[in-house]
Parts: sequence; C-alpha cells; structure tokens
Amino acid sequence: MSAKKTSDSQLGAINRYDEKNPEAKRKRIAKSTAKRYITKLANEADLEEVKHWLDEAIDAHSKKSE
Repeated sequence: MSAKKTSDSQLGAINRYDEKNPEAKRKRIAKSTAKRYITKLANEADLEEVKHWLDEAIDAHSKKSE
C-alpha cells in the first residue's frame, strides 16, 4: 500500500477553496481537459481545427479591447 501524496488537511483546504470558487474550479478542469486533448489525443487535423478556434478567439478578444 502506498502513502497518500496529499495530506488530509490539504485535501480539505482544496475542497473548501473549490466550494468557494466554483468558476475557478470549472476553468481549471476545462483547461486541463483541453491540454490533455491537444497533447495526448488530437491528430493533425484536430490540431488544425483547434488552431482555427484559437485564432478566432484571439481575434474576438483583440476586437473587445479596441
């Protein structure tokens, strides 16, 4: 049996933070999922599609800040 890497008190702190900051938790999970998709699962065509989405998002954000 292996020892836990994270203490019970640290796990409690993480859970309390997540309860108080649900948007931060949602964003963290989405970012992690996107990174895993890009680095582990996507083929070249998928990456081109993701690149297109990123280009559109960057354009939209730059137009907002003008």
